[in-house]
Amino acid sequence: MTLQDKIYHTEQIADAIQRRDEYYTLYPSGKVARLALPAPQIAGTMVQRRTYAMGKAMDILNTLSL
Repeated sequence: MTLQDKIYHTEQIADAIQRRDEYYTLYPSGKVARLALPAPQIAGTMVQRRTYAMGKAMDILNTLSL
């Protein structure tokens, strides 16, 4: 996965977390990876909520071996 792909998917996963989606589907190398997403942060400012979602999205992508 290239850096551009990681940035794109981090933003998409963060958006999905903030939308309260349960899963995010990723198609690395022709495989299907269905990722369970954490609950969004409900307290704090919008900047704090986005920072939380981005941090969780980066954690999720870093745990994958792509």
